[in-house]
Amino acid sequence: MITRSPDLPDFGASPVTEVVLGVQFGTLDRLLSPHLGLVWAEFRDRFPEIEEHPPLDFTFETFSDKAPGLPMPRVQFELLTAPPTPRVFFINTAKTELLQVQRDRFLHNWRKVGDGDAYPRFERMLATFETGFRQFEAVVGRENLGSVVPNQCEISYFNQIAMHSDQSLFEAFARIFRPFTSALILDDLGTPEDARFSVQYVIRENTGPLGRLYVSALPARKLDGTKIVHLTLVARGKPLSADLAGVSGFLNLGRRHIVRTFTELTTDEMHRVWERNQ
Repeated sequence: MITRSPDLPDFGASPVTEVVLGVQFGTLDRLLSPHLGLVWAEFRDRFPEIEEHPPLDFTFETFSDKAPGLPMPRVQFELLTAPPTPRVFFINTAKTELLQVQRDRFLHNWRKVGDGDAYPRFERMLATFETGFRQFEAVVGRENLGSVVPNQCEISYFNQIAMHSDQSLFEAFARIFRPFTSALILDDLGTPEDARFSVQYVIRENTGPLGRLYVSALPARKLDGTKIVHLTLVARGKPLSADLAGVSGFLNLGRRHIVRTFTELTTDEMHRVWERNQ
């Protein structure tokens, strides 16, 4: 198992509530709904519950020579002659971990269900993802369903940051994020009534753009009415090579960028709340 890099920031009480590791690959046209039952048989002892969901759309990070770094819109039309093969969730008994499988995706989620649910850490999640992906590949090979050729990877962190009950939204943003928020206070109008942001960065390597890091912060409420700021960080892009090693390489790279970006965008005050220890 990969050990945590000693130079990577670490938080003992992180606000993370869900993490997703995933890979997209060329569509397995021969994989039909009955085959998903064969896949589940490989995981049923650890993930005994199952759900059906609509499949995720095919997604690529693309780059244009004419406008470097800008995402190019992509519209895909598909003539369906049969109902789409569903995306299935294999869920553990505690409902905190699950695997998602569809014709062109394999994903592993951890999610916080109760207050006592502790994030198992990236290294353990990656080990679970790698083991599961190998088992999935084995079923695909055994059933002669095609070749699993990775073409995109994604790692996502979802954070719920509680607001004080007497705080305005802008006050919460000013407490959570770096002092750039002070520039939004105007002489004539004062502080903004609402606040939210969305930014994206290009992930590069020596050969050029590899993918993107997306960051968004939005006001929200939990089911019990508690006001929160929902902070999402997603790294998506091309695997370092078209195999599991290349997928894991990108997931490690994306995780590093996510953790560093989370740390750089947020304040020292919040780092103390989240018990930064590294």
